[in-house]
Amino acid sequence: MSRRMARLERRDKKMSVIRVGLLLIVCILALGIIYRFSVNTISAISKLSRDIKVVEYGSMEDKANGKAIVLNNENVVLAQSNGHFENMVKEQEKISKGALLGYFVNAQGQIPIWAQESGTFIRKIDGLEQVFQNIDLQTVTPEIYKYKTTQVKEDQPVIAGQPVFKIVDGLVPTRLLVHFPQNSINFDVKLGQQVKILMGGKELGNAIITNMRQDSGELLLIAEFKGFRDELLQQRFVDVDVVFDSSSGYLIPEKALVESYGKKGIYCSNGEDISFKPVTIVKTKDNICLVEGLKQNDMIVTNPPK
Repeated sequence: MSRRMARLERRDKKMSVIRVGLLLIVCILALGIIYRFSVNTISAISKLSRDIKVVEYGSMEDKANGKAIVLNNENVVLAQSNGHFENMVKEQEKISKGALLGYFVNAQGQIPIWAQESGTFIRKIDGLEQVFQNIDLQTVTPEIYKYKTTQVKEDQPVIAGQPVFKIVDGLVPTRLLVHFPQNSINFDVKLGQQVKILMGGKELGNAIITNMRQDSGELLLIAEFKGFRDELLQQRFVDVDVVFDSSSGYLIPEKALVESYGKKGIYCSNGEDISFKPVTIVKTKDNICLVEGLKQNDMIVTNPPK
């Protein structure tokens, strides 16, 4: 083979190597472009499908509606004979021991009636004062909530032994005997637990569970207020909402929670960046979690990839 042919052969081999190298570079560049395009496309699709909203601060309650009987310390005064009572004090007037309450008029004349104790004068008797004076929770049945009240008419004569009026001791805390269907309670209730009582959407105050019975598909409890409740003075049967537990924190969908390195948390968005924030779960109810660990105005991802 001549030298000229050898040089041509070497040049062809060199050109072939260069062409293969260039082809490889082009392929690598093309693959890089395709990869970057795919990553950007996936990222764009992910951002477009990401559900982001400002975290909401609120509260979560264990609450149930029940039927309640108002229990006060009520001293009923009975007529000693047939006659008519003429009161000298107003309804719900606070009176002191020894105050003149009125006169009992019978065939013998007028008999002055003096207060035997301090309290609030109530002329309207419902007929259930003695029934609910000493409640034994172990013997109470739901039938007690079907008892009927009977009003004594002030302008009519009374007979011997009939209730005339009552004095309610305002120094003794008001109590409620509350009944709940068992299926309305799906959380723990404890003796001595503090609860919040509401009636007609209005808060009456806090009370302590002093006695309770849980059986036969129902819950019965006695809740004692911290003091006397004037709003319930002339009430007997009432519907109440009882808040057994209330916690405040940030409310997030349960589906937004993810686990990373053994910790529960949530993804938060900051512009183009997504970061993981660990949270502490306080309470879960109806697919909503109340958590601690977030901040006001945090932008949370509610549909994170699993």
